[in-house]
Amino acid sequence: MPDMINTDKNIQSKKIGLFDSGIGGFSVLGELFKLMPEADYYYVSDDANAPYGPKSDEFITERCNAITKELIAKGVDLIVVACNTATAASIDSLREKFIDISFVGVEPYLKAYYQIPEGLEKKMMVLTTESTGKSERFKRLKERLDPESQIDHYSLKNLARLIENYYYHFDQKNGIDVKFESEFEAELSFLKDHHYAYAILGCTHYPLVRERIEKLLDLKAISPCSHVAQRVVDLLHSPNSSAIDRNIFNFLSTSNNLWIKKNRESLYGPFKGK
Repeated sequence: MPDMINTDKNIQSKKIGLFDSGIGGFSVLGELFKLMPEADYYYVSDDANAPYGPKSDEFITERCNAITKELIAKGVDLIVVACNTATAASIDSLREKFIDISFVGVEPYLKAYYQIPEGLEKKMMVLTTESTGKSERFKRLKERLDPESQIDHYSLKNLARLIENYYYHFDQKNGIDVKFESEFEAELSFLKDHHYAYAILGCTHYPLVRERIEKLLDLKAISPCSHVAQRVVDLLHSPNSSAIDRNIFNFLSTSNNLWIKKNRESLYGPFKGK
């Protein structure tokens, strides 16, 4: 009997590149692992230049161009701009410049408001970084998908940075980072008395603390990450095959500038219970 693992070369050859200003794109990568466990993944964390939120569009686009070239050199079939800020600032430019490769971006899932059945509580907000919130792309998206301004918008100045720092400085021995928990609550506490039913998460860092957001604000959080992953599958026409499930992915931190192999099981680090 032939070895089933080697019968479909097309599945084995799929290479997917992702990048973010840091580890926020892990929220998308985790969803891709579920749908395409057989693919090879190349993830670039531009942590040497994080966070992108306060940066200019010109600077972000320059970084996106450099990272795209790095991923193309790895032979990827598709690139996920796994960062809302980078998507808003640069994805149109990337598509114009790199015409031979497909890009999938990440945008706040504003369609969610109109998918909630009538009669149910629908009070909803969208949370973004400052840069995404100011971007023309986000403004156009909200005007198109929320023409009656049913969704309130708030930009969070520090949350992405807090999540990034917590990921890398988590004390596994002690388990609880009191400083992070207090700063996290301080960043969001102004929303407690608004009594929203839903929060759309408009930064890929935010789904990593989804359960914390839901508990603190007593609402349901909505992430686009599963939809982004499904879009990648649709574009690559890949079936869901666990026959050659891989245990590692390729990771590049621009702080170290060296590709390493990371274990998929440790992807979420301190957020594994998200």
